[in-house]
Amino acid sequence: MQQKGRRDGIEDAITDFLERLGRNEIPAAEYLPRRVRGTIRLDLESDSKTDHWFITLDKGKIRVSRDDHQPDAVIRGPRPLFDGLATGEKQFFALFFRNKMIVEGSLGLVDILAQLFPGPPSAHHPRDFVRKTRERSREK
Repeated sequence: MQQKGRRDGIEDAITDFLERLGRNEIPAAEYLPRRVRGTIRLDLESDSKTDHWFITLDKGKIRVSRDDHQPDAVIRGPRPLFDGLATGEKQFFALFFRNKMIVEGSLGLVDILAQLFPGPPSAHHPRDFVRKTRERSREK
C-alpha cells in the first residue's frame, strides 16, 4: 500500500504539494486574485506513464483534482522537475525559458500558478516577513 505523498518508496513532493494546495494549506494561495478563473492541467511525465492533475482557479478559490476537465492551460514536463518546483529547488520560469517544460494555453493562468510554488527553502514571502516584523515590534 502506498503512503500519501509517496511513490515507489521515493518522496513525491509534487503530489504532496498538490494535495496541500487542494486543502488550502499553501500560504501563497491566500494572495490569489479574485478575478482569476480557469483550469490548468499538469502532465507529470515518468518513464512509463503520464499523470494528469487539474488545478481550477475560481474567484480566489483553488480546487485540485484528478478528474478530467477541459483545461485553459497545460504544463507538461518530467515528474522530477515538478518535484523540484514543489520543494523550491527549481524555479518555474527558469525551466520554462530553458525549454525543460512545455506550456500551452493561457500564460496568465500559468503565471498565477507559478507564483504558488515555493521559493528556495531559505526564502520567505515579503508579506509574511512584514507581518512577522510587525508582530515582533508589538511584543516589545
